[in-house]
This record gives sequence, structure tokens and C-alpha cells, in this order.
Amino acid sequence: MDLWQAVVLGALQGIFEWLPVSSQGQIMGFAVTVFKLGTESALKYAVMLHAGTMLAATLYFRKALAELLKLENRQLLRFLLIALIATGITAIPCYLLLRMVLTYNSFFLLFIIGMLLIFTGISQKKRAAAESIGNAKLTKINALFLGLAQGLSVLPGISRSGITTSTLLFEGFKPEQAFRISFILSIPSVFFAEILYGALEGFVLDFNALIALLVAFTLGLLLIDVLLKIAKRTSFSKFCIAFGILYILVAVMESSLISQ
Repeated sequence: MDLWQAVVLGALQGIFEWLPVSSQGQIMGFAVTVFKLGTESALKYAVMLHAGTMLAATLYFRKALAELLKLENRQLLRFLLIALIATGITAIPCYLLLRMVLTYNSFFLLFIIGMLLIFTGISQKKRAAAESIGNAKLTKINALFLGLAQGLSVLPGISRSGITTSTLLFEGFKPEQAFRISFILSIPSVFFAEILYGALEGFVLDFNALIALLVAFTLGLLLIDVLLKIAKRTSFSKFCIAFGILYILVAVMESSLISQ
């Protein structure tokens, strides 16, 4: 990854992380199709860049996090811990599946990303139907289903914020509460994911990678407020479906050219 690629990928992470469009899927797809990076490198950079936006989210939600650390909101803390543990139940097999996908060529990866983006887009259409309930409680069963849903976002193309927010809305949480819980949960989830992935796969922390992290953090912190407000009232269904179809077409076209 050269300096230009680092800036672009960092900027994409700083923008897409706050929108239900799968920042991991978009970055991996962009890295493979435009920058011609290998699938392993694309995954490493996509995972690494989440550290930048995680720090931005930590600063943005610092008051809520302080309350949790001071045990001032034990009910929410218990809810988040259960969801965090439940995430591993689906995240581990999804990660193993992703590792298997990476052993194939990049066209297969692009096809999978495209299909999952279309799935994300379709699920966005279902979200509005649940936004008028708003009577859910922080129960263990709601936390369990939230964590199980979040674990699926290990697969590039499935939006973490999209699937967790939709799950919370279908459970009966109000939109404002759903978005808040979703992104507070993302902080410890990304933190532990970074540690586990780094221990298993390692990171390339060269100068360009650090620049990418800095761009993701800076742009993410500047845009988080406005983009979260946009995400709350805007459906990105068509965006996800359009990019999903685009990645599938690229995969099919490039695969056909190589086979000729």
C-alpha cells in the first residue's frame, strides 16, 4: 500500500464506518478492484483501519463509556457484555469461512462481497417496518440475538451497524436508542477483534499504514455526528444493492477475461 492508497482507504473508512454500507466490504472491494491489492492484504488493511474509527467512536461516546466504567449504568453494561460474548458464537465460524474464501482468487471474493452487499441492501428495506415499536428492554435474550447478529458482520459485505441496528429495531428499541447501543457496542467489539486478529495474522504498521489510520481517525471524528444523523433518517438500500451488483459484474468480467 503506497501513500496515495493509504490516504484513500483511510478516508473511505472514516466515511463508511458510520453508514450501514459495510465499510469492510467496500474497502476490500475497492482495494482489490481499483488498487489491485491481494485478498489477504485487502483484509489486513480493512481490519486495521477499524482501529482508527474505533478511537473516533471512543471520543464521541466518551461520556457513555465513562458511565459504564463507573458502573453507573449496570443494566446496559450487562446487556453489552452478553452481546459481546454472543458475538463470538457467530463471528468465529464466519471468520473461518472468510479465511476459506480468501484461498480462492480475488474474483470469488468480489462475488461474495457483492452478494452480501445485496443482502445488506435488502435488509435495509425491512428496517423501516420496525421503527414505530420502541418498547423493548435490555433483556438477556435481546442481547443474545444482538450479539449473534453482530458476529455475521465478520463477512465483508454485511454491515455491522446495519445488521445490529436492524436487530435492535426489530426487538422494539427506538431508533435513537438502537443507533446509540449499536455504536457503543462497536467499541469493545472492534477492540477485541483487533487484538485477536493481530495475534493470529499480524499487522503491517509501516509509515503508510499509520497515515491511513490517522486519516481514518481524523475524518471519522469530524464526520461521525453528521453521518450518524444521515444514517438514522436515510435508507442506503439502493447504494448497497448497486455496489453489490457492480462487484459481481466486475468479478464475472475479469474472471471471463482470464479464462479466455
